[in-house]
Amino acid sequence: MNLYLDNGYLDMAQIIESGYPFIFVPAARGTGKTYGALKYHLEHGNKILLIRRTQQEADLQANADTTSYKKIFNDLGIDEYKCISGNKTAGAILANIGESMRILAYTGALSTFTKIRGVDFTDIDYIVFDEFIAEPHVKKIKAEGMALAQLYETVNRNRELEGREPVQLLCLANSVNMANDVFMYFDLIRPAEEMLQNDEEVRILGNKLLIIPQHSPISEKKAKTALYQAVNNEFSEMAIKNKFILNDFTYVRKRDLTEYRCLFKVGDLYCWKHKSLHEFYFTFSRGETKQVYSAGYADLTRFRRDRWRYAAYYLDGMIRFENYNCIALFEKYMDMD
Repeated sequence: MNLYLDNGYLDMAQIIESGYPFIFVPAARGTGKTYGALKYHLEHGNKILLIRRTQQEADLQANADTTSYKKIFNDLGIDEYKCISGNKTAGAILANIGESMRILAYTGALSTFTKIRGVDFTDIDYIVFDEFIAEPHVKKIKAEGMALAQLYETVNRNRELEGREPVQLLCLANSVNMANDVFMYFDLIRPAEEMLQNDEEVRILGNKLLIIPQHSPISEKKAKTALYQAVNNEFSEMAIKNKFILNDFTYVRKRDLTEYRCLFKVGDLYCWKHKSLHEFYFTFSRGETKQVYSAGYADLTRFRRDRWRYAAYYLDGMIRFENYNCIALFEKYMDMD
């Protein structure tokens, strides 16, 4: 798949037309992901559900001065459009296309979607979740991956049982944190880690398509602009080079288990301790142990009570992990998010 148009922006038409029900595109800033996706659906007459994380973010979409469609309308010469707030949780974006004003998108927030009542989504075949990876300064909502899956089920319902194609979910974001809850819920952390290691931009995972652009021509040009000549390297790594800047791979190292003994299991992780060093290793590799904590609420509460020292061990650099997925689960189990 050639990800880029001749002008250097992402070819969102090709990505959407790949037909995968679940598409995830963490990409650098200004690469055309949101603009390209919304413009594609407008030009093809697709009414979409445009989702943001919080109600405050969704409200900006339901405002004619701040909607993501504003530049698209200007570029296409559409000067008659409006955004409406149907109620406190949902809105819509309308524009004069052809001879009449029509709805282009419903808008809503993942955090309040369960409160939306009386909306018929049978005419929605596409969901666009913009900024699905929270920036460091943005408040996360609890169990975002599960909330997204429930939103998808609400919109998709039983259409596949009725012979219709499943709704396509397109998730777009900047590459800030690989250990985000959506990646965890859809089992994408390990594939993303491997793609970065292998300089791989596209990977098909069953009915999921994961795209991590790493050679964007636009990003190369943006590196020479004023902001990126002024800011620190960390911001540039994320915004231009598409690096997951919140993820530290320093302690991701595979270990020979013959040098360790298994202490306990928590959720899907096994904790091993070095036989002669004060070093711990969390892995998916099975070990024999009678100390088992499930991933349920009560057991994780007991785990945090019994093994509270492991948070300090982690911060002190005394724990190694098989891969980054192990780190994400460890932080989740320890409630360190």
